[in-house]
Order: sequence, then C-alpha cells, then structure tokens
Amino acid sequence: MVDPLSLSAITTAVTAAAGSVGTEAGRQAWGSLVALARRTFGRGPDDDGATAVLPLDPGDDEQVQSLSALLFAQALQNPGFAAEFRAWAEGARPHLTVDNSQVNNTVSGNAQVGNLVQGRDITWTSN
Repeated sequence: MVDPLSLSAITTAVTAAAGSVGTEAGRQAWGSLVALARRTFGRGPDDDGATAVLPLDPGDDEQVQSLSALLFAQALQNPGFAAEFRAWAEGARPHLTVDNSQVNNTVSGNAQVGNLVQGRDITWTSN
C-alpha cells in the first residue's frame, strides 16, 4: 500500500484534483484543497514585504507541482497538517480520476481509409 503522505501520493492527489475542476465534484475538491492550503500557509508577506502568492492555478502544471511540493514538505513537518491532508485526500478520492493514458493511432504510407474513428473509452451499442 502506498503511503498517502508520500511525495508521489500527494502529487497524484493534487494533480487529480487540478485535472478534475471541469466537474462540479472536482471543483469542490479543488476548492477544499485551496482552503486547506490557505489555512496552512496564509497570505502573509514574504521576505521582501510583498504578498506571498500560493501556486493555486489548477490549469498551470508548474503551479500544481509547486503546490504538491509545498504540501508534501508541510506534511513531513506538521503532524496536524498531515492528518488534515490525509482526511482531505480520503474525502476527495471518490470524486477524482487520475488518467495519464494516451491514444495514438497512425495512418500512414499508402493507406486508403474510408472512415476512421479515433477515440478512447467508446461504448458501441446496436439496437
């Protein structure tokens, strides 16, 4: 069993939440993760006196990776946060999907194709 607080598990959960914002359940999961991050890290000034900005854009892969790293470091240092993150991950898990698969079809050479369907997870039914 994978430790739910390992870097890969946290990265997977955060990436899944970011990738699920297209659904209502996904938006709620991302929103609750953002709330957890804001409670934990706040929005106080950084060393230069400017307002620190958390990486919270689910559409920006670099921000998602940065947020994962911040959460992982916090989970290692703070048992209370680790318990909160674990609870978030367990509650969000049923609403998130992790899918890094790809579909690659190649039609080349002298192929003569009349109809071509390219897709993934297609269910054909006939009546």
